[in-house]
Amino acid sequence: MATTAVALEELTLNTRSSDLPDASGTVATTPTDGWVIAAPSRKGLLLLKFLADGSGDTVTILAGDRPPSQLADLGNLTVTLAASDVRYIAVELGRFLQDDGTIHATCTDAGTMCWGILLPNMA
Repeated sequence: MATTAVALEELTLNTRSSDLPDASGTVATTPTDGWVIAAPSRKGLLLLKFLADGSGDTVTILAGDRPPSQLADLGNLTVTLAASDVRYIAVELGRFLQDDGTIHATCTDAGTMCWGILLPNMA
């Protein structure tokens, strides 16, 4: 597979993030292969942001491998994006984590961008 790596922006409580322009992200080199996001090395909530180009798109976050994903039987998550649409998805690692420690998402149209944001653990 020719997946495209997405770097995580790790946020810290009470500290500003780096510059995250709204109209940017990582475009998948090959949409059907999509993106690969390294799972967070620390506890926190993984948030994925998808920005479609002017033609819209369908993004699929692939169910993980069991184990480690005990909820993998819930299947893939498919999100439809209208033209120039933005969607945020809070990703449950127990459903989407692959056995290599990654999250994998695909799309149907070239031009959609993905961001990975790790929110700090509040507990």
